[in-house]
Amino acid sequence: MSISKFIAVLILFLFCKTLVAQGDSHQNFLEPELEASLLQKTTAKDSLFLWQEQIELQLDKISIAPKDHIFFKAYVLTGPNQVRQSLGDVLKVELLDGSGKLVKSQYHKIVDGVSTGSIEVPKKTQSGSYYLRAYTRWMMNYGPNRFALKTIEVGDIDKAINVLEEEEIQFYPEGGEFVAGLQNKMAVKGTKGLLSNGKIVDGNGNIVSSVTTYTEGLALSTFRPEKGNAYFLVDGDSRKFPLPTPKDEGVTLLTNNIDAINAQVRIEVSPELRNEKLNLKGMAKGITYFESELDFMSKPVVELEIPKVGIPKGVLNLRVIDEFDQVWAERPIHVQNEELKITIEPFDGNLLKVKVTDKEDRPVETALSLGVNRFNDMDHKKGLTDSGAAGNNFRGQRFVKDLLLMTGQSIDGQRETSDFELPSEIYYDFQQGLDFYGQAYDLDNNLLTNTKIQIFLSTDDDNAMAVEASTNSDGMFKLSGIQFEGEVGMVFRTKGDEAKEQMVKVVPYDYEVPPIDENVSKNQSLKSINKPNNRPNRAISPNTQMNSSDRLIVLEGVTLTEDKTIKTYSQPSVYGIEPTRVVYQDPERPRTIPQLFLGVPGVRVTGLDDLNPRISLPRSAGMGPVLWVIDGFPLSQRPIGPTMMGDVMSMIPFTDVERIEILLGPAAAIYGTRAAAGAILVYTRSGNFDDYFNRKEAQLIYQGFHKSIDFETYLDGLSSKERENSNVVYWNPSLKTDENGEALVKF
Repeated sequence: MSISKFIAVLILFLFCKTLVAQGDSHQNFLEPELEASLLQKTTAKDSLFLWQEQIELQLDKISIAPKDHIFFKAYVLTGPNQVRQSLGDVLKVELLDGSGKLVKSQYHKIVDGVSTGSIEVPKKTQSGSYYLRAYTRWMMNYGPNRFALKTIEVGDIDKAINVLEEEEIQFYPEGGEFVAGLQNKMAVKGTKGLLSNGKIVDGNGNIVSSVTTYTEGLALSTFRPEKGNAYFLVDGDSRKFPLPTPKDEGVTLLTNNIDAINAQVRIEVSPELRNEKLNLKGMAKGITYFESELDFMSKPVVELEIPKVGIPKGVLNLRVIDEFDQVWAERPIHVQNEELKITIEPFDGNLLKVKVTDKEDRPVETALSLGVNRFNDMDHKKGLTDSGAAGNNFRGQRFVKDLLLMTGQSIDGQRETSDFELPSEIYYDFQQGLDFYGQAYDLDNNLLTNTKIQIFLSTDDDNAMAVEASTNSDGMFKLSGIQFEGEVGMVFRTKGDEAKEQMVKVVPYDYEVPPIDENVSKNQSLKSINKPNNRPNRAISPNTQMNSSDRLIVLEGVTLTEDKTIKTYSQPSVYGIEPTRVVYQDPERPRTIPQLFLGVPGVRVTGLDDLNPRISLPRSAGMGPVLWVIDGFPLSQRPIGPTMMGDVMSMIPFTDVERIEILLGPAAAIYGTRAAAGAILVYTRSGNFDDYFNRKEAQLIYQGFHKSIDFETYLDGLSSKERENSNVVYWNPSLKTDENGEALVKF
C-alpha cells in the first residue's frame, strides 16, 4: 500500500504540554466540592459566564454507509480560558436527520475533559445529509445553538465524497450586506470546477473583478458594485450565476485577521448614513469585550485595529449597531491565542511523519488526533488537505478559519451566533453519572405516590447494585450517578403482602431532544433561551402538577418517552420460541388436559376415558421420548420410562391450565435428546385468569454508557470488500509526538 494514495484530512485540535500544565493548574478550580459553594456565592449569570462549556468535535469521516461506524473525539473546554475540564462526566452524542429528528443517541464518559468513542449508523438509515451532535447537560442552559454539530453524508460513499459537485453556487457578502457604491468582499461557496477561472461581470458583460480560490469550494472577490447594476459570476465554461442585487444604502464590514496580535477592521457607510450614531461592538460567548463609537462625519470610511489579547479563544462576533441596537453589519472572526503548526509528509515508504511546532518553529511534545482518508480524485484530496489541516502557516490557518466562518462553516463543529446572550437562570445542572427518571405504578396501573421503591440494577459484566428511591405526589422518582456501561437490567419492587403487590411497573422519562436551531424550529430569537417555556416540557397528563420546591426530583426538561397501558398478559413462551402448535384453555368452560389436545392437527389421544390416557405426536416429530415441561421446568424421566399424560394430570388441575404449546423438530431441539420426539409445554395460571400477572412488567432495560468499539477491532471485523470500500484507513485519537515534535504513523 503506497502512502501516496492517502491524504490526512483530520488534524483539528491538540493540546501541548504547556496547555496541559495550564489545565492542571486549574484542577482545584474545577473540583466538584467547590462547585456548590461557587454557585451559591455568585449570581446565576456570573456562574453561567464562568462555567461556559464548549465542545470541539473531531470525526474520522464525514461520509458513511449504513451499518458503518463513525469514530469521534470530543474536547470539553470550560470557562473564558477554555480549560480542558468539565464538572460533569457525561457527554450525549446524537445522530439526527436533516430535519433534526433523532435517529440514535448515546451517552459517553468524559475523562479529564476528553471523550472518545464511536456510533454506528443504523442499518435502515436512508441516504442523505445527517448531523452528529455532542453536548453536555450543562450546555443545555445556553441553548442548542451552542452544541457541537457536524454534517455527515449517509449513503453511497462516492456520491457523498463528491457531494460538492451537486451543490449550487452560494454567495456570502462580508458583513452580511451587498451594498452599492461601497467596497464589498464577496465570498463564494461552490465546486472547484465552477470557481476555477471564475470572474465577476456586470449586466453589460464587463469584467469588474476576478475570483480567487483559496481552498476547495471557497473563493473571494473584492469589488465596488454600482447602484442599479446587476452582477454575475461567470465560470470557466461561461456559465453565469447571478449575485444578489446590491442594496442602495448600507454598511460594509471588512476584516483582515491574519496578524496574530491585532485584527484590522474597515467599515464604510453609504452617504445617507453618515449622520447615524453607529458603534462597533465585539462579543464572544455572550460577553461584550469592546465597543467603539464610529465617526463618519469627516469621511465615509473608518479603519480600526482590534487587539486580540484578553479575548478568549474561539469566535469573536463583530457588529455595527445603531442607537436602537439595530444591526447594520456583522462578521465573525476566529481568535486563536496559542497557535501550533502541523505538517504531514510521506516518510520512508509506508510511513507518515507528523510534526508539530510553535510560532518560533520549536518542536512541541503533544497529543493530537489523526485520521487518514482515501480518495480517488487527487484534486479533491488537495482541497481536503487545505481545509482540514488549514494550511502549513499561521496566517493561512487564520485566513481559512475566517473564510469558513464567513460562509457559515466551522472546522471544529462550533456554531457561533452574534445574537447570543447569557441566560439569566440555571435550569440544568452538571451531570455526574447517568440519571434515570420514572413514574411508578402497581400492576393494576394505580399510581404509586409517596412510596419507597427498591431498584436492583445489573449488567452482563456481573456489575450490580441495589438502591432505594421515594416517589413524590405524582409518582415520580429519580436515580442519579449511574456509572454502568452497556445494557443495564432494572427490577422494581416495593413492600407488599403478596408477590403481585410487591411488583412495580415504571414508565421511563427522558430529556426532550433539543432542536438543531432554535430560530428555525421555534421561530423565535435566540434571546428567548432564558425563558422557562423554552425548556422541554414533560407530558404525563393535562392535570399533573409538579412541586417546584421538591429537590428530590428535577423534572424540568423531561418528557414521556414510553407509555404502558393495562392489558391482559399471557405468560411468555419459554426462551421466546415460536411453538409449532398452541391450544388455549377456556376459563369459562374449562376442558380436561386430554380434551385440550382434541382437534389439534397431527395429534392423537387414546384412552380418553381411562385413568391413564396416552398422546401421540406426528411422526414428523421424530422417534424417541416426548418431554413434558411445566411452567418452564422439564419433568425428569420416571425410572420405568418417560413421563405420561396421567402423571401431568395428577400434578396440575386442568382448571389451572392457561395454554399448552407443542414443539416439534428444530423447535424442541433446545431440550436435546430428552425431547427427541417433541416437547409439550404446559403453562398454568393462579386459580382464575384475572389473578395472573407478568413479572416482567416490573423490569426494564436501561442503556448505560455506550461501549464503543476500538478502531483496530473495527477494521478486523470488516470483510475484504468492506475494507476496500472504506475511505478511512487510519484513526488515532491519541497520537503523541516526541521531544522533537514528531510522530511516525504506519499503516
